[in-house]
Amino acid sequence: MSEASPVDDTKDAQAAPELFASFIMCVNRDNPWLNEAIESVLAQDDRQFEFLIGANACSDDLWSKLNIYAAGDARIRLFRTSIGQLSFNLNLLADQAAGEYLVRMDADDVSLPHRLRTLRETLERDPADVLGSAVMLIDGKNDVIGRMDFPESGEAIARALPKRSVICHPSVAIKKAFLVEMRGYLGGFFSEDTDLWLRAVRSDAKLRNLPIVLLHYRVHPNQSIMSPVGYAEVASHWLREWLLRPSWYNLRGLTVAVSKAVACRRLPGVRRYAGAQSRPPRNQE
Repeated sequence: MSEASPVDDTKDAQAAPELFASFIMCVNRDNPWLNEAIESVLAQDDRQFEFLIGANACSDDLWSKLNIYAAGDARIRLFRTSIGQLSFNLNLLADQAAGEYLVRMDADDVSLPHRLRTLRETLERDPADVLGSAVMLIDGKNDVIGRMDFPESGEAIARALPKRSVICHPSVAIKKAFLVEMRGYLGGFFSEDTDLWLRAVRSDAKLRNLPIVLLHYRVHPNQSIMSPVGYAEVASHWLREWLLRPSWYNLRGLTVAVSKAVACRRLPGVRRYAGAQSRPPRNQE
């Protein structure tokens, strides 16, 4: 493929048309946990999936490393772009994915071996547009430092959305048809997930969380500080919702989001797992 092309796809985009799941992961630079993240996906006990990796604005060394993985496992499909924007690259991978569901993965987390099997069994019994799970918090040495649980039902998710994080984005399986209907991720540097949940609630989408841990969610110093930009973005999403549908619900969300944005500027050490509604820029690194 020519140097001028923004995308480098190593395999046929139309492979496995009846596939249930496509894992999608974006990575910008190598990190000490990338190998473990990739291998945790490849080690799923339900092996019927494809694994799309988007290398956004990455180095040639990282691209070579990813190609070694792709050469060893036909389920991996690589895409390379020059645009280091997470929402753009997630949309690219979603568009190219063959699976009915898009299973999110971050480049420093760990999927438990039964993650895909559990998601599949749950969604086959009771389909949803978005299905997340509880997560175990781990540090850079893989030591467990906590656990995060989230509201389980769609009604509970909607009620809690103005106040707290309601779905862990890297834990979710998203129905591709739903994401297409929602016109994908709509931008933002750090808050594309919160924006999607807001639009999903407005459209009465079916959102759920499982009360079981399927993902180890890594917390480390390189990405533990939430950017003021992220909080400002969340506030702008709530302002949009309030302008579209003036209500006490949307006003409450706007008030909480603005308060967090102001507090973040005064207290820049806010941790990402302390109730922030959008996670910090680890996939933009």
